[in-house]
Amino acid sequence: MGFKVYYGDASRHDLLRAAGAAHAKLLVIAIDNVEKRLEMIETAKKHFPNLHLYVRSRNRFDAYELLNAGMLHVYRESLDTSLRMGVDVLKMLGHDAYHATRMSKMFLKYDEKNLKKLAAIEDREAYILEARTRMEELERILQEDTNNRLMLQVDAAWDDASLIKEATQQATAQTE
Repeated sequence: MGFKVYYGDASRHDLLRAAGAAHAKLLVIAIDNVEKRLEMIETAKKHFPNLHLYVRSRNRFDAYELLNAGMLHVYRESLDTSLRMGVDVLKMLGHDAYHATRMSKMFLKYDEKNLKKLAAIEDREAYILEARTRMEELERILQEDTNNRLMLQVDAAWDDASLIKEATQQATAQTE
């Protein structure tokens, strides 16, 4: 199909150089092997310091390791799928699409913010305590947003057309 393909150990700087890493803007690292992925990151950071690294992680704990290795752009493999499925399930259960999508985006923003904080906690018991606290806070934030949205829907029940009609009828009745 006309693509240049380089075969070999992508953690070797000579292979990365031959593939053009010295002139590239970014490198996407999406290999499964955790050790090789970390080797590739270290090689790229050492030999190509201006290269932006975008790294796929398999799960939350893999993401912690990558964040602690200095990665700024970490993408959790199953997160997007989980959020999209959650939105579809909420819509199927009767929630409107806007609200379901809004909740998904709020969850992602909050979770990404806390991912870095949780990655720094090494003590297992402290991690569990902090993770529970963050989950409770997220539940509270999502519930408050839902409650506020429900209040807005109640207020939105007053539509302009019916208010104008009612006011016109009252004015007409008073003039008669």
